[in-house]
Amino acid sequence: MLKTITFRFPLIALLAMAAGCVVHPDGERDLRSLADNAGKTFTKPQLPENATPQQLLEFAMSNSGELQQRYWEWRSAIEQIPQDGSQTASLNFTAGATITRGRSGLSSTMLGLSNDPMTDIKVPAKLDAGAKQALQTARAAGQRFIKARFDLRTKVLQAYYEYALNAQLIDLEQSNLGLLQTMVFVTQSRNRAGAAGQQEVLKAIDEADLSRNDLQNMRSQSPAELAALNALLGRPADAPLPPPRQFPSPTAIQYSDDQLLDLAKRRNPELLAEADELLARQQAIRQAKLQYIPDFNLSGSTDLMGITQSILGQATIPLFRHDAIEAAIAQAQANLKSSQSMRRQAGDDLAAQLVADLASLRDADRQLVLFEQTIEPRAQRVVDLDRSAYEAGRETLLDLLDSQRFLISIRRLAANLKAERGKRLADIEAIAAVEFNGGRT
Repeated sequence: MLKTITFRFPLIALLAMAAGCVVHPDGERDLRSLADNAGKTFTKPQLPENATPQQLLEFAMSNSGELQQRYWEWRSAIEQIPQDGSQTASLNFTAGATITRGRSGLSSTMLGLSNDPMTDIKVPAKLDAGAKQALQTARAAGQRFIKARFDLRTKVLQAYYEYALNAQLIDLEQSNLGLLQTMVFVTQSRNRAGAAGQQEVLKAIDEADLSRNDLQNMRSQSPAELAALNALLGRPADAPLPPPRQFPSPTAIQYSDDQLLDLAKRRNPELLAEADELLARQQAIRQAKLQYIPDFNLSGSTDLMGITQSILGQATIPLFRHDAIEAAIAQAQANLKSSQSMRRQAGDDLAAQLVADLASLRDADRQLVLFEQTIEPRAQRVVDLDRSAYEAGRETLLDLLDSQRFLISIRRLAANLKAERGKRLADIEAIAAVEFNGGRT
């Protein structure tokens, strides 16, 4: 009897396969492998006491909560692929018996299988379109994870340069204040000797007070800058981190401006994410057009004697949904054109930002060469000559102090230029998706 039931009931297997159909598009496995490898970087390393910028970046990449959020959003998007590629219908099992005068038998006992009547069975093409759309959306999420890595890199480096710049400016202002205090002492001595007026004394005191105020202001900014850097590193706001006393050696750019613009067009993660979203929009158009294809329902039943079987098929024809389907197609096409326009504008904006960053960086390089190779050595030479003249009695101490203060102002300008160059370089790396120290995210 069991053989008879199995032989006469082939629709059951077909129904089960239709309800359990899952589409896995090409590229899903590779995308999962990329995500698995990216997740392995979230191992919290030890941060050295005097960490270099590269060590800070490695720590931030492993410990940043924002970056991990982007990663799990990517993983969530990947898990949407099999959901959109699967039948929503479930297998429905029924059993019933006809009782006549209090009796029932095998011939009056029926077993049945069907899909859930509340959810139709979709044709495989609809599942394929849904899965491919989800795949492109997941790829876009992966590109935005990469963008988040570059954004984090930029934020860490910019916060590092701000922290380092403030520390160097504090050192320079301390030296400047020491010189001003000496000038106050000298001016007061000259005033008592009748060689300087009271206005000169007051001016010197005011300059020393202003310098002291600037110094205290910069010191008050240091905890806030440290807290901002620690937040990016995923550390407590008051976690200690000694400020660097000098900037790292400047990194050279191995690309021309045209090459960097080309890299930005080809590798910028935001542009790549928007390109993936365009492909997802195209699948959305395909999916909207597939709504003209009817969905269907299948059911079958048999008695336990294998004598009577029934097979039923139903099709859900979208006869009265023509306007709605056409509107859905037009909406999907409008969304595609909107995304195309947004990507074109994003490309133009990134190119403009890259050109501006390159101009700032080139100008900073030019000024640094001027200051470090010409003006600062010349100012140092003036200090040396004034010191010799003062020791020989040909100049006053005030002349020597003025030349020393001028040298400090030159070094202050150079420090600001180095910090600005480092921040612009980080911006360029994020836009072109390249690390000029030889790495690549």
